[in-house]
Amino acid sequence: MSLASSNAGVLGIAIISIVAAMVACTAPPLSPPDELDTDQPKRKPPTQQQNTTEVTAPDAGDTDAASACETVGPNNRCGLDPQCGCGANETCDVTTVSTGATSCVTAGAGTLGRPCVQTGDCVAGLTCAYGACRPYCKTPRSKCGVAGTDLCVERLDDNEKPLPNAAVCTITCDPRMPSAVCGTNNCEWFPDFYSPSKVTDCNFAGTRPAFSVCDYSSDCLPGHACFNHPRFGYECEPWCTLGKTPSECKSGFTCKDAYGANAPVIGGAKLGLCQ
Repeated sequence: MSLASSNAGVLGIAIISIVAAMVACTAPPLSPPDELDTDQPKRKPPTQQQNTTEVTAPDAGDTDAASACETVGPNNRCGLDPQCGCGANETCDVTTVSTGATSCVTAGAGTLGRPCVQTGDCVAGLTCAYGACRPYCKTPRSKCGVAGTDLCVERLDDNEKPLPNAAVCTITCDPRMPSAVCGTNNCEWFPDFYSPSKVTDCNFAGTRPAFSVCDYSSDCLPGHACFNHPRFGYECEPWCTLGKTPSECKSGFTCKDAYGANAPVIGGAKLGLCQ
């Protein structure tokens, strides 16, 4: 190889190196991946409070109705006692008897003690039980806190086991004048059914007149009790006031102290039955 050829080869290699360097300097850099692109904001994970609307703290006297409502299971739709979680003209009612599940039911016009077929017959806050409009309660055998009511009692299924979320209040009434509170219902006396408590309650009324054979007080017309007469057996007997003159019983009948120590006392007056 001649010197000229050698020099030409060296020069060619040098030129190629210079051109490669220039190309490297002028080529655009590779873009970083999107997630590393510092020109894009990083995406934050979602939080429970993404609304940027300013929230004003409630006054000390205000109450969050949703959080204050003591709902009942299994579905926690609304609350029975106290009533909550439904509209102004609705009642929170147990609508699935077997489970105690609740829903909101449009209210009617029936007041405490008045006859009903369904909860929709009663004013807002009252359910229909034992044929009468009445409030729910929490603790069976305790006193209800609603005016005009007395004892909190359980409702039972066909096997006499308590139904879930079904406790209701008995209603204070006068067996002699059931229409004052119970409307066309009967005012019944329960001297031992809820022992040791003795209570009155508005219940279904029947059609059997005085001294007709009966099985329950709900067989009898309002103002009568189904009582086991010592001679005639179970019959519908009219209520009366012991010692009242003139007697409230029809001619030929006397107001007897049928219940003894278990007799109802209304307004200081002890009641008996016409026999």
